[in-house]
Amino acid sequence: MKYLSSIFFIIFLSGCSNIHDQDIIIEKQVYMMSRQEVITAIEDCKTSNLRPMLFYGRRYVMGKPIPFIVDVTCAPKSD
Repeated sequence: MKYLSSIFFIIFLSGCSNIHDQDIIIEKQVYMMSRQEVITAIEDCKTSNLRPMLFYGRRYVMGKPIPFIVDVTCAPKSD
């Protein structure tokens, strides 16, 4: 029984070692999608019978936060 519990403990620790480092992308590294890229991505989602989800970033212009589209992802429709 002790052998079995030690094997389980080793497997558990090796599973935790697979966690990858994650970096936060700051606004200076994120680019704004062009209008045509957004339209194309939305149409691709609609032709696949999915709904487009828009992800926004914000930049401060003259002290006011201005939203811009960073990514378009397709998600299932909720009927």
